[in-house]
Amino acid sequence: MTTQVQPQDKTVNANGLNLHYLDWGNTGKPTLVLIHGLRGHAHSWDDVSASLCHDFHVLSLDQRGRGDTDWAPDGDYDTDAYVADLEGFCDALGLDSFILCGHSMGARNGMTFASRHPEKLGKLILVDMGPDINREGGQRISRELVEVPEEFDSFEAVVEYMTKQNRFASDSVIRRRLTYATKLLSNGKIGWKYDLAIREARRQGTVPPNQDLWPEIPNITCPTLIVRGSDTDILTPETAQRMVEVMPNAQIVEIPRSGHMVFEDNPSDFNTAVGAFLK
Repeated sequence: MTTQVQPQDKTVNANGLNLHYLDWGNTGKPTLVLIHGLRGHAHSWDDVSASLCHDFHVLSLDQRGRGDTDWAPDGDYDTDAYVADLEGFCDALGLDSFILCGHSMGARNGMTFASRHPEKLGKLILVDMGPDINREGGQRISRELVEVPEEFDSFEAVVEYMTKQNRFASDSVIRRRLTYATKLLSNGKIGWKYDLAIREARRQGTVPPNQDLWPEIPNITCPTLIVRGSDTDILTPETAQRMVEVMPNAQIVEIPRSGHMVFEDNPSDFNTAVGAFLK
């Protein structure tokens, strides 16, 4: 039985922010950087990181406003800001050749980074996100973010509420996700850890429109794996297929028994598919 590797919590100052990340060790191996989605954090990837850290130097980043990374002082949560953070992260750690894996919002950030810095990436993994977001799924995520209570009486109440939104993820995965997504408030209740300005922008309708990435992705020259959840409401088969047609070196894999949260819904099949692509 292999011993479970525990990551080290590390922080680096980049682009004016303290960026927290998990370093899973194995510095001599090829570097793999993981970037989460809208409501995620560095620990979202723990099953993936544990699976890959024997063959790769895995770095899982808390993006601005999430986890233990600083909140944006000016409330800037646009794609360009996230990409500038990633550029600063790479500069601070001296990463000039690595593999990048992003989920959802992180995949959009990854596509943008990859189109601007094709020379830096050996491979790219885009998890359940393309230049176009299926309207139904996009509206669902916005609705969930807007309607979720500000605070809960207990952690168990958070688990009960959020479990209703997760058809496939196991109880242990949901509990891990929520452990790192919540915090104890001064009034003794449980609240969200991420910058509430992210949610408030959706409530006020002030989220900037997504930039059109279709002109950018033909510039992504590295081998790219597009991972789609079989039951997702975000990435349509048509969008995934079009991505393969316009990108120089892309392929699609579909993971069964998974929705948009592919690697949390079905960690085993996700890790197998990603491991095969990275070999």
